[in-house]
Amino acid sequence: DHKCKFCAIPSWRGKFRSKPFDAIMLEAQKLVASGVTEINLIAEDTNQWGSDFGDSDPRRLADLLYALAAVPQVHRMSLLYCYPSYFSEELIDAIADIDKVCKYIDIPLQHISDNVLKAMNRPPRLYTENLLKKLRERIPGLVLRTTFITGFPGETQEDHEQLVKFVKEMRFERAGIFSYSEEEGTPAATLPNQVPSEVRERRRDELTGLVQDMQRAFAERQVGKTLEIVIDRPGEEGFGSVGRTRADAPDIDCLVHLPQSLPPGTYVQAEIVDALDFDLLADASHWEEDQAGEGR
Repeated sequence: DHKCKFCAIPSWRGKFRSKPFDAIMLEAQKLVASGVTEINLIAEDTNQWGSDFGDSDPRRLADLLYALAAVPQVHRMSLLYCYPSYFSEELIDAIADIDKVCKYIDIPLQHISDNVLKAMNRPPRLYTENLLKKLRERIPGLVLRTTFITGFPGETQEDHEQLVKFVKEMRFERAGIFSYSEEEGTPAATLPNQVPSEVRERRRDELTGLVQDMQRAFAERQVGKTLEIVIDRPGEEGFGSVGRTRADAPDIDCLVHLPQSLPPGTYVQAEIVDALDFDLLADASHWEEDQAGEGR
Protein backbone atom coordinates (compact mmCIF):
# COMPACT_ATOMS: atom_id res chain seq x y z
CA ASP A 1 0.00 0.00 0.00
CA HIS A 2 3.05 2.26 0.09
CA LYS A 3 3.64 3.99 -3.20
CA CYS A 4 7.32 4.83 -3.01
CA LYS A 5 8.01 6.93 -6.09
CA PHE A 6 10.96 4.79 -7.23
CA CYS A 7 9.13 1.44 -7.07
CA ALA A 8 6.92 -0.16 -9.70
CA ILE A 9 5.76 -3.10 -7.57
CA PRO A 10 2.50 -1.54 -6.28
CA SER A 11 1.40 -0.82 -9.86
CA TRP A 12 1.34 -4.51 -10.79
CA ARG A 13 0.92 -6.27 -7.43
CA GLY A 14 -2.05 -4.24 -6.25
CA LYS A 15 -2.94 -3.51 -2.62
CA PHE A 16 -1.42 -5.36 0.30
CA ARG A 17 -3.04 -8.75 0.92
CA SER A 18 -2.04 -10.91 3.88
CA LYS A 19 -1.68 -14.62 3.35
CA PRO A 20 -4.19 -16.29 5.71
CA PHE A 21 -2.88 -17.47 9.07
CA ASP A 22 -3.96 -21.07 8.54
CA ALA A 23 -2.34 -21.17 5.08
CA ILE A 24 0.98 -20.02 6.53
CA MET A 25 0.84 -22.58 9.32
CA LEU A 26 -0.01 -25.33 6.84
CA GLU A 27 2.92 -24.31 4.65
CA ALA A 28 5.21 -24.30 7.70
CA GLN A 29 4.05 -27.81 8.65
CA LYS A 30 4.76 -29.05 5.11
CA LEU A 31 8.19 -27.45 5.18
CA VAL A 32 9.23 -28.98 8.48
CA ALA A 33 7.87 -32.35 7.36
CA SER A 34 10.34 -32.14 4.46
CA GLY A 35 13.22 -31.39 6.84
CA VAL A 36 13.23 -27.57 6.92
CA THR A 37 14.24 -26.07 10.27
CA GLU A 38 14.79 -22.40 9.36
CA ILE A 39 11.95 -20.09 8.29
CA ASN A 40 12.50 -16.68 6.71
CA LEU A 41 9.44 -14.45 6.65
CA ILE A 42 9.48 -12.06 3.71
CA ALA A 43 6.83 -10.04 1.90
CA GLU A 44 6.35 -6.59 0.47
CA ASP A 45 6.35 -4.97 3.95
CA THR A 46 6.45 -8.15 6.06
CA ASN A 47 5.54 -6.52 9.35
CA GLN A 48 2.30 -5.20 7.86
CA TRP A 49 0.99 -8.77 7.87
CA GLY A 50 -2.53 -9.04 9.28
CA SER A 51 -3.32 -5.33 9.10
CA ASP A 52 -5.94 -6.02 6.42
CA PHE A 53 -7.77 -8.71 8.40
CA GLY A 54 -10.08 -6.25 10.10
CA ASP A 55 -11.92 -6.77 13.39
CA SER A 56 -12.87 -10.34 12.52
CA ASP A 57 -9.29 -11.55 13.02
CA PRO A 58 -7.10 -9.62 15.48
CA ARG A 59 -3.98 -11.72 14.83
CA ARG A 60 -0.90 -9.85 13.67
CA LEU A 61 2.74 -10.72 13.01
CA ALA A 62 3.59 -11.09 16.70
CA ASP A 63 0.89 -13.78 17.01
CA LEU A 64 2.23 -15.55 13.93
CA LEU A 65 5.75 -15.58 15.36
CA TYR A 66 4.54 -17.18 18.59
CA ALA A 67 2.57 -19.79 16.62
CA LEU A 68 5.52 -20.66 14.38
CA ALA A 69 7.85 -20.82 17.38
CA ALA A 70 5.55 -23.43 18.92
CA VAL A 71 6.31 -25.81 16.02
CA PRO A 72 8.96 -28.09 17.57
CA GLN A 73 10.94 -28.64 14.37
CA VAL A 74 11.40 -24.89 13.73
CA HIS A 75 14.84 -23.94 15.03
CA ARG A 76 15.16 -20.32 13.94
CA MET A 77 13.22 -17.56 12.14
CA SER A 78 14.21 -14.23 10.56
CA LEU A 79 12.26 -11.15 9.48
CA LEU A 80 13.16 -9.69 6.09
CA TYR A 81 11.90 -6.62 4.21
CA CYS A 82 10.07 -4.86 7.02
CA TYR A 83 8.63 -1.36 6.62
CA PRO A 84 9.42 1.26 9.28
CA SER A 85 5.76 2.08 10.01
CA TYR A 86 4.56 -1.28 11.35
CA PHE A 87 6.63 -2.09 14.43
CA SER A 88 3.97 -2.46 17.11
CA GLU A 89 4.94 -2.80 20.76
CA GLU A 90 3.72 -6.40 20.64
CA LEU A 91 5.92 -7.18 17.64
CA ILE A 92 9.02 -5.67 19.24
CA ASP A 93 8.37 -7.69 22.40
CA ALA A 94 7.91 -10.88 20.37
CA ILE A 95 11.20 -10.41 18.52
CA ALA A 96 12.98 -9.78 21.82
CA ASP A 97 11.31 -12.58 23.79
CA ILE A 98 11.10 -15.53 21.38
CA ASP A 99 14.39 -17.41 21.38
CA LYS A 100 13.74 -18.91 17.95
CA VAL A 101 13.44 -15.45 16.36
CA CYS A 102 16.86 -14.21 15.28
CA LYS A 103 17.72 -10.79 16.68
CA TYR A 104 18.12 -9.62 13.10
CA ILE A 105 15.76 -7.29 11.25
CA ASP A 106 15.92 -6.18 7.64
CA ILE A 107 14.43 -2.67 7.25
CA PRO A 108 15.11 -0.91 3.93
CA LEU A 109 15.33 2.80 4.86
CA GLN A 110 16.44 4.16 1.44
CA HIS A 111 17.64 7.54 2.77
CA ILE A 112 17.64 9.79 5.84
CA SER A 113 17.46 13.36 4.50
CA ASP A 114 13.92 14.66 4.94
CA ASN A 115 14.11 16.34 1.54
CA VAL A 116 14.81 13.03 -0.18
CA LEU A 117 12.44 11.00 2.00
CA LYS A 118 9.59 13.37 1.18
CA ALA A 119 10.38 13.11 -2.52
CA MET A 120 10.43 9.32 -2.22
CA ASN A 121 7.17 9.26 -0.26
CA ARG A 122 8.86 7.60 2.73
CA PRO A 123 8.51 8.14 6.52
CA PRO A 124 10.37 11.20 7.89
CA ARG A 125 13.80 11.18 9.52
CA LEU A 126 12.69 11.75 13.13
CA TYR A 127 10.32 8.80 13.00
CA THR A 128 13.06 6.54 11.64
CA GLU A 129 15.63 7.67 14.21
CA ASN A 130 13.19 7.11 17.08
CA LEU A 131 12.28 3.67 15.76
CA LEU A 132 15.88 2.53 15.42
CA LYS A 133 16.69 3.78 18.90
CA LYS A 134 13.71 1.89 20.30
CA LEU A 135 14.64 -1.32 18.49
CA ARG A 136 18.25 -1.15 19.69
CA GLU A 137 17.11 -0.53 23.28
CA ARG A 138 14.41 -3.17 23.40
CA ILE A 139 16.12 -6.01 21.50
CA PRO A 140 19.54 -6.81 23.01
CA GLY A 141 22.19 -7.74 20.47
CA LEU A 142 20.06 -6.63 17.52
CA VAL A 143 21.65 -6.82 14.07
CA LEU A 144 20.13 -4.32 11.62
CA ARG A 145 20.21 -4.78 7.85
CA THR A 146 19.10 -1.95 5.59
CA THR A 147 19.41 -0.56 2.07
CA PHE A 148 20.02 2.97 0.83
CA ILE A 149 19.62 4.62 -2.57
CA THR A 150 22.05 7.29 -3.72
CA GLY A 151 21.36 9.87 -6.40
CA PHE A 152 17.56 9.94 -6.16
CA PRO A 153 16.20 12.87 -8.24
CA GLY A 154 16.83 16.13 -6.41
CA GLU A 155 19.39 14.67 -3.97
CA THR A 156 21.93 17.39 -3.18
CA GLN A 157 25.44 17.04 -1.85
CA GLU A 158 24.11 18.18 1.53
CA ASP A 159 21.47 15.42 1.45
CA HIS A 160 24.18 12.88 0.68
CA GLU A 161 26.38 14.16 3.50
CA GLN A 162 23.46 13.78 5.91
CA LEU A 163 23.16 10.15 4.83
CA VAL A 164 26.89 9.52 5.25
CA LYS A 165 26.84 10.99 8.75
CA PHE A 166 23.75 8.97 9.69
CA VAL A 167 25.31 5.70 8.52
CA LYS A 168 28.46 6.46 10.52
CA GLU A 169 26.40 7.14 13.63
CA MET A 170 24.09 4.12 13.32
CA ARG A 171 26.85 1.64 12.37
CA PHE A 172 24.56 -0.82 10.61
CA GLU A 173 25.87 -4.36 10.79
CA ARG A 174 24.52 -5.20 7.34
CA ALA A 175 23.67 -2.83 4.48
CA GLY A 176 23.29 -2.70 0.72
CA ILE A 177 23.91 0.50 -1.24
CA PHE A 178 22.38 1.10 -4.67
CA SER A 179 22.57 4.01 -7.05
CA TYR A 180 19.18 5.23 -8.25
CA SER A 181 18.00 3.76 -11.54
CA GLU A 182 14.99 5.07 -13.45
CA GLU A 183 12.22 2.48 -13.58
CA GLU A 184 9.71 2.88 -16.36
CA GLY A 185 6.22 3.77 -15.17
CA THR A 186 7.31 5.14 -11.78
CA PRO A 187 6.76 8.78 -10.73
CA ALA A 188 10.46 9.18 -9.92
CA ALA A 189 11.43 8.54 -13.53
CA THR A 190 9.78 11.80 -14.59
CA LEU A 191 10.89 13.96 -11.67
CA PRO A 192 13.02 17.04 -12.41
CA ASN A 193 16.60 17.44 -11.20
CA GLN A 194 17.79 13.97 -12.18
CA VAL A 195 21.24 13.40 -10.69
CA PRO A 196 23.98 12.59 -13.24
CA SER A 197 24.92 8.91 -13.34
CA GLU A 198 28.53 9.54 -12.39
CA VAL A 199 27.43 11.44 -9.26
CA ARG A 200 25.00 8.68 -8.26
CA GLU A 201 27.76 6.10 -8.61
CA ARG A 202 30.38 8.17 -6.80
CA ARG A 203 28.04 8.63 -3.85
CA ARG A 204 27.18 4.92 -3.93
CA ASP A 205 30.85 3.96 -3.86
CA GLU A 206 31.53 6.26 -0.91
CA LEU A 207 28.75 4.71 1.14
CA THR A 208 29.67 1.19 0.04
CA GLY A 209 33.21 1.67 1.30
CA LEU A 210 31.86 2.97 4.59
CA VAL A 211 29.48 0.06 5.22
CA GLN A 212 32.14 -2.45 4.18
CA ASP A 213 34.44 -1.04 6.86
CA MET A 214 31.61 -1.42 9.37
CA GLN A 215 30.96 -5.00 8.33
CA ARG A 216 34.65 -5.84 8.72
CA ALA A 217 34.63 -4.29 12.20
CA PHE A 218 31.50 -6.27 13.10
CA ALA A 219 33.15 -9.49 11.91
CA GLU A 220 36.25 -8.76 13.99
CA ARG A 221 34.09 -8.23 17.08
CA GLN A 222 32.78 -11.79 16.74
CA VAL A 223 36.24 -13.33 17.15
CA GLY A 224 36.46 -15.19 20.45
CA LYS A 225 32.70 -15.68 20.77
CA THR A 226 30.89 -19.00 20.62
CA LEU A 227 27.99 -18.70 18.18
CA GLU A 228 25.27 -20.92 16.79
CA ILE A 229 26.03 -21.84 13.18
CA VAL A 230 23.68 -23.59 10.78
CA ILE A 231 25.52 -25.63 8.15
CA ASP A 232 24.40 -24.85 4.59
CA ARG A 233 26.78 -26.84 2.39
CA PRO A 234 30.20 -28.48 2.09
CA GLY A 235 33.20 -26.19 1.74
CA GLU A 236 35.24 -25.61 -1.39
CA GLU A 237 36.33 -28.86 -3.04
CA GLY A 238 34.52 -30.76 -0.30
CA PHE A 239 36.78 -29.52 2.48
CA GLY A 240 35.04 -28.53 5.70
CA SER A 241 31.65 -26.81 5.83
CA VAL A 242 30.06 -23.44 5.15
CA GLY A 243 27.27 -22.02 7.30
CA ARG A 244 25.74 -18.90 8.78
CA THR A 245 25.27 -17.25 12.17
CA ARG A 246 21.95 -15.86 13.37
CA ALA A 247 23.13 -12.50 12.00
CA ASP A 248 23.14 -13.76 8.42
CA ALA A 249 20.19 -14.36 6.11
CA PRO A 250 20.71 -16.94 3.34
CA ASP A 251 22.18 -15.78 0.03
CA ILE A 252 22.53 -12.08 0.96
CA ASP A 253 24.75 -11.92 4.05
CA CYS A 254 28.05 -13.31 5.24
CA LEU A 255 29.34 -16.85 5.69
CA VAL A 256 31.11 -18.93 8.31
CA HIS A 257 33.80 -21.41 7.21
CA LEU A 258 34.53 -24.45 9.41
CA PRO A 259 37.24 -27.14 8.98
CA GLN A 260 34.82 -29.83 10.19
CA SER A 261 32.74 -31.65 7.56
CA LEU A 262 29.18 -31.51 8.85
CA PRO A 263 25.86 -32.38 7.19
CA PRO A 264 23.77 -29.48 5.84
CA GLY A 265 21.04 -28.52 8.29
CA THR A 266 23.19 -29.24 11.34
CA TYR A 267 23.23 -26.59 14.08
CA VAL A 268 26.51 -26.33 15.93
CA GLN A 269 28.00 -24.19 18.66
CA ALA A 270 31.33 -23.03 17.26
CA GLU A 271 34.10 -20.74 18.43
CA ILE A 272 34.87 -17.88 16.06
CA VAL A 273 38.64 -17.96 15.63
CA ASP A 274 39.23 -15.39 12.88
CA ALA A 275 37.60 -12.86 10.56
CA LEU A 276 38.09 -13.30 6.84
CA ASP A 277 37.17 -9.84 5.57
CA PHE A 278 33.37 -9.95 6.07
CA ASP A 279 33.18 -13.71 6.67
CA LEU A 280 34.19 -15.73 9.72
CA LEU A 281 36.36 -18.77 10.43
CA ALA A 282 35.02 -21.01 13.18
CA ASP A 283 35.98 -24.22 14.97
CA ALA A 284 33.33 -26.73 16.09
CA SER A 285 35.73 -29.34 17.50
CA HIS A 286 34.44 -28.87 21.07
CA TRP A 287 30.87 -29.32 19.81
CA GLU A 288 31.91 -32.53 18.03
CA GLU A 289 33.56 -33.82 21.21
CA ASP A 290 30.42 -33.06 23.22
CA GLN A 291 28.25 -34.84 20.66
CA ALA A 292 30.55 -37.86 20.70
CA GLY A 293 30.43 -37.93 24.50
CA GLU A 294 26.65 -37.86 24.51
CA GLY A 295 26.61 -40.74 22.05
CA ARG A 296 28.68 -42.98 24.29
